[in-house]
Amino acid sequence: MNRLNINQASDEHFARIHRAALVLCGNPWDADDLAQETFLILARQGGDFQGRSSVYTWLYGILLNLERRERRRHGMRRRKLRVLWDNQPQAEDVSPRADAASEVAEWKRSLWALVANLPDGQRQSLVLRFSEGLRYEEIAEILECPLGTVKSRIFHGLGALRRLLNEAGEESRQLPAFPSEDLSHAV
Repeated sequence: MNRLNINQASDEHFARIHRAALVLCGNPWDADDLAQETFLILARQGGDFQGRSSVYTWLYGILLNLERRERRRHGMRRRKLRVLWDNQPQAEDVSPRADAASEVAEWKRSLWALVANLPDGQRQSLVLRFSEGLRYEEIAEILECPLGTVKSRIFHGLGALRRLLNEAGEESRQLPAFPSEDLSHAV
């Protein structure tokens, strides 16, 4: 692809990028912001796309960089606000839309809430593999790391996820069935 058609790329890939953003951050508001910012970068820097990768892997790379930056930037501030929030009485009218609240509650009950607690490399690798269904080679390209590193991150991420399930007393809760490519790495 010599020239990147920005409108076509947006139409084709927005839903995938938004879904990945939702899995990564766990709430619809931040997911909207991350997905929109990813496509703003596409609009501004689409001419920089070299075509050495597919458009969606390039967009996932942008999304992961944005999400990583936001986690770092807001980590300390969110911890401080959480301490204040937890120590303040809650007003009755400070609730989000019903559908957004149910999305957040559903996410918190899902395995993705546990994945969110993993280190960045493991978390990102698991999201790209199991939420987005990307091949190991595509994940390595997006994360700009060797294929062996991706395999290791997925292996260790799955192990950590199993430990978190055990610690939460949810041993009976099964991890989803993974494609055969992952079975050799997940045992």
